[in-house]
This record gives sequence, structure tokens and C-alpha cells, in this order.
Amino acid sequence: MELTKTIVEQAIENLDKMNKIFTLKSPLYIKYPNGETRVIEDIFQHPKGILYFELFWEKDPKYSIHLIEGEITGDGPWRVGECSFHVLGCNHTHPQMCEMHSFWQQELLQNSDQFRVGDVVKIALEKGAVLPYDYPVNDKRF
Repeated sequence: MELTKTIVEQAIENLDKMNKIFTLKSPLYIKYPNGETRVIEDIFQHPKGILYFELFWEKDPKYSIHLIEGEITGDGPWRVGECSFHVLGCNHTHPQMCEMHSFWQQELLQNSDQFRVGDVVKIALEKGAVLPYDYPVNDKRF
């Protein structure tokens, strides 16, 4: 019985750790310690930290899918390792990144055949991502 209690407690603890960063619908960006920034297309929890896909990752997956190792702290902005994750502010706060995000959305709608949206979850799982229990993996889009 003690083992079951420990498993249940661990499951509850893992759900509590599912940070708000993974449920946001707002676009995000990452800021590296050297000041470099990247707009994020998709983000997943990973046992070692955060796995994220840059916009247009399909063009060069080897250099556009990243694992940032470290504990996730904060409620926005969030810190993982030496990097910080932020909500992309599109009210004149981050004009270049917002323009890039808007262009990506437009391309996604108009030229969807050149994007591999359905592969994101598959690749994330192959790289060790952890999906929330209610993630729509049976959805026909995946």
C-alpha cells in the first residue's frame, strides 16, 4: 500500500510541476545568456528541462530543435538553466519577433503543405518529451 501511495503522490507532484508555460496559447520566445532570442513554434516538458521547436524548424531540424536543460522556475518569465522564456509581446514590445511570428502564421495558413505540423509531437516524443495526460495525441492532426 505504501508503494501505491508513493506512486500517486509522485503523479500529483508531476501534475503540479506541469508549469503554465506548457498550457499557454500565447506565442513565446527564448532569450539566451548572450542576448540572442528565438521565437518558439512549439514547446514541451522534458525530464531534463524544456524541448522547443523554433519557427520554421522544418528547414533545418538539426539546428532548430533544442533541449534546454535545467529546472523550470518562475511564473512568467520562466527560467531554465541560463535561459529565460517570455510571452511574446506584440504591442510594439517585440516588433521584429512579432513580424516573424505573423509571417509564420500566414505561411502556415497559405502554404500548409510545406510544414510538418503533424510531426512535431512524434519528434518531441522521440526526443523524450513528456506530454500532459490530456494531450490530444489521438487527434487526427497528429
